[in-house]
Amino acid sequence: MNTHRRTLLAATALLAVPRLALAYPDRSIRLIVPFAPGGGTDTTARIVAQALGERLGQSVVVENKPGAGGAIGMAAAAQAPADGYTLVMGHVATHVVNMAVHRNPGYDTARDFVALGITSTAANIAVVNPRRQPGIASAQELVAACRAKPGELSYGSAGVGSPAHITTALFLRTAGVEAQHVPYRGGAPATTDLVAGNLDFMFSGASDCIPHIRAGRLRGVAAASAKRLSGAPEIPTIAESGWPDFSFEIWHVISARTGTPAPVLEKLRTETEAALTSPTVIERITAMGVDATPTTGAAAQARVDRELALWVPMIRAAGITAE
Repeated sequence: MNTHRRTLLAATALLAVPRLALAYPDRSIRLIVPFAPGGGTDTTARIVAQALGERLGQSVVVENKPGAGGAIGMAAAAQAPADGYTLVMGHVATHVVNMAVHRNPGYDTARDFVALGITSTAANIAVVNPRRQPGIASAQELVAACRAKPGELSYGSAGVGSPAHITTALFLRTAGVEAQHVPYRGGAPATTDLVAGNLDFMFSGASDCIPHIRAGRLRGVAAASAKRLSGAPEIPTIAESGWPDFSFEIWHVISARTGTPAPVLEKLRTETEAALTSPTVIERITAMGVDATPTTGAAAQARVDRELALWVPMIRAAGITAE
């Protein structure tokens, strides 16, 4: 009798797996954005949420939880049940940088999350104010100016540990020069101050600085991307400028909780891939001034893992900390 009962229970469990996949989702899904509304991560999340919701037949509701460089929202996502009803949209800072600059961010990327898909890739552009720095038109000239006045040239960023700060600090370390960091509460205010002539240079987001470059208010020096940006193809990369191994790209990634049931995870991966590769989503993301680079499944997870292994030791060795 006991053996027969165990057999029935095992068979019931096996039947429950496909039922779970068929039933999911039977209610709305929340997509946590660990930043305030209106920024690039929020806009990307809302584009993906609409497309994914249409494919899943349920609303995907964006929930903003900003603070601590994204750590608050990421920690909230890490504490949610691993049932597929809480997803999170982060980027290289939340998934990689925070692992290096915070002693205890409240989550662990490798332990707590599995990547569903990378939506887009962008990179900061090294820019100068041509009125304040008329002699800097290349990355080599920027480095030479920093070397001539060690620690005197100033650069802005969206805050300690932000992608702009990390990009600049790693580039200066690679080039063997120093400059003075001036953190702001956002990339746009820092760029505005550069335009006003209150900073010497910075690595600014493409959407923030390209309009100023086109208007002649800023001069693009080099892009921290692996290849030239489609929105500013005339600007060489840092790799082309004499540092062939350097690039620091900003990618957005949608993730689920580790431990999500396999059939639910498979469904999420399938529908995320379909959403990210749809012409409508690609067009809307490209219109933001970034490159739509839909990367899903194992390839998305591999990039997160690879960059954790690459950048966390380098950021720690550079002594960058948010605490």
